[in-house]
Amino acid sequence: EERSWYYNSKRLTLQKIPILYNDQLGAMIGCKPDLMKHPTLIWNLLFSVSAFQWRLNGPNAWEGAKEVCKKLKPVPFYHYSMLLILSILLLLMLSILRCFYEFMF
Repeated sequence: EERSWYYNSKRLTLQKIPILYNDQLGAMIGCKPDLMKHPTLIWNLLFSVSAFQWRLNGPNAWEGAKEVCKKLKPVPFYHYSMLLILSILLLLMLSILRCFYEFMF
């Protein structure tokens, strides 16, 4: 699946998507960010990328990583993703309210 992202070349041998690779490696050594352990950082961890997010928990965790992750700004591309997620949540809430309204009346 990842092969289709890259140009097929004999010279380019290391072809991995960096964030997915870091998550796989972090899961193996126990430092992959756990969103449930850091609920105040969910937004920052989902919509920004930094090496500090893999220092939040696990071996050699750094206490300052949480403060650094709070200061992260979303990657510009992710603004569109945020709008999409908020739109989906709004539509979901409206459909729930509509069902509730029809049920009550």
